[in-house]
Amino acid sequence: MRWQDAAVARQQLGRVEPLGRGGQARIYRLPDFDLPGVAVPLVYKEYHSALGRVPPQGMANIIALRLALPAEQRLWFDTHLTWPLRIVVDNGDVPARARVAGVVMRLIPDAFFQLFPTPAGRPERQPNEARSLFVDPARLRSIGLPLPSRAQRWWLCLRLAYLVAFLHNQGIVFGDISARNVLYRLWPTPDVLLVDCDAVRKVGNAPVVDQGHTPDFFPPAAHEPQSISSDLFKLGLFIVRALVPGRMVTADDAVAAADGVLDRTGVDLLRASVSGDPQARPAALVWYRYLRSGAGSHPTTAPLED
Repeated sequence: MRWQDAAVARQQLGRVEPLGRGGQARIYRLPDFDLPGVAVPLVYKEYHSALGRVPPQGMANIIALRLALPAEQRLWFDTHLTWPLRIVVDNGDVPARARVAGVVMRLIPDAFFQLFPTPAGRPERQPNEARSLFVDPARLRSIGLPLPSRAQRWWLCLRLAYLVAFLHNQGIVFGDISARNVLYRLWPTPDVLLVDCDAVRKVGNAPVVDQGHTPDFFPPAAHEPQSISSDLFKLGLFIVRALVPGRMVTADDAVAAADGVLDRTGVDLLRASVSGDPQARPAALVWYRYLRSGAGSHPTTAPLED
């Protein structure tokens, strides 16, 4: 795909409504803009100038990964990842001067938001980030937030393992698996959504948008690059933190923390996942199959599709 085929000019977006901002971008709702074959509300993620120049062809290659999927897989993909759908460019009428201003993505569905208490006493609607899963359950209860059951936590880990396995099967490194880039819902069934997908990369390619490791998800090897192996380290750490809330579990104490929560097979998987040897880490599909077996838990919802 040529980047010009994936690009829209900033002025084509019409009205924009501010939704929020992060370290790398501002997010705007697009009430007047739609795309063929995309029947969901859209947002514009506008990069801060400090992010630097984003190569348009590199971003077009990421967009093309989604378009290459069969239609039925693409539908599932779209409900689990906020993938870039179009490049937004300035000076698009002069290709040599075109600058990537941001990307168009789907709006995060309402099910992945939660009302959180604020010091002012008025609840604030925010994305339901996975960091809530890591908090002491007593703390969640005290501030009136839903308390995930053990089975729901297990199911969320299973869903994430399946999603990471799917990406890896496509040769895609997600990169920054973290408490903020994984959103979750509990109803109608537990599920996860990955955000900040514009920073993924295809194995063998450089990332288009630089994205470092989140500090408390650093792999143990010094300067380990983001890779399939670093994804697997973060997946293992995510799983133990979600299943053993209330402690900021590290790679050093992960195995001890999992005692009594995972059976011997699960503990062995975890030990390998958080090891300093990137080659020893089990594939996400191995975690998925283990979690689906229900060892140590009894998810009550229907099994996933294979």
